[in-house]
Amino acid sequence: MFEERVKNLTGIDVPDLPPICQIGMVVPDLKEGARFYRMLLGISKWYCPVIKEFSCRFRGRPIDISVDIAVGYSGKTQVELIQYHGSDDNIYRAHPGEAGFGFHHFGVVVGNLEKSLETMSSLGIAPLQEGTLTYAGGGTTRFAYLDTMAKAGMILELIETKAFGFNLGMPRWLVSLGRITGDTVSVEAFKGGRS
Repeated sequence: MFEERVKNLTGIDVPDLPPICQIGMVVPDLKEGARFYRMLLGISKWYCPVIKEFSCRFRGRPIDISVDIAVGYSGKTQVELIQYHGSDDNIYRAHPGEAGFGFHHFGVVVGNLEKSLETMSSLGIAPLQEGTLTYAGGGTTRFAYLDTMAKAGMILELIETKAFGFNLGMPRWLVSLGRITGDTVSVEAFKGGRS
């Protein structure tokens, strides 16, 4: 099966993507997930963005779900924990599969989400789920999970984070700044529930 996937990749145009900067994990409980990955990966500090609004489409249709997120860093790589709420079909339920928790996606930061989606579309790769997170301080993250399972055996997320018209990426200092502006709280102080 792996050999077949390698053959399928041979000769295709490979998109010029930035390096992977995020590993996403689905967890059934955010605080327990942070404790588990603190022990497993040695990530001592986890922070939750304060999400003011969340909108999402799965396979082009609006869905009624919300997410709670915690982020921590292993070196320069952000590890994202995602707990979803809602019964609509969504990518968090569809992957990682039967266990309902574990590895979900690799993420890359892009400067222009629309342009990146056009590039991926030209390669026959469509978004599975797209959405926008708006934070308490007014910043936004737009994202698209791509249908790369059949070709690559994993989900790829394109991420665009902006505030005041500037593309910010996802550096560690942004989480620290969020503590000052009220856009992030420690996972211990996080109240949880539907965003």
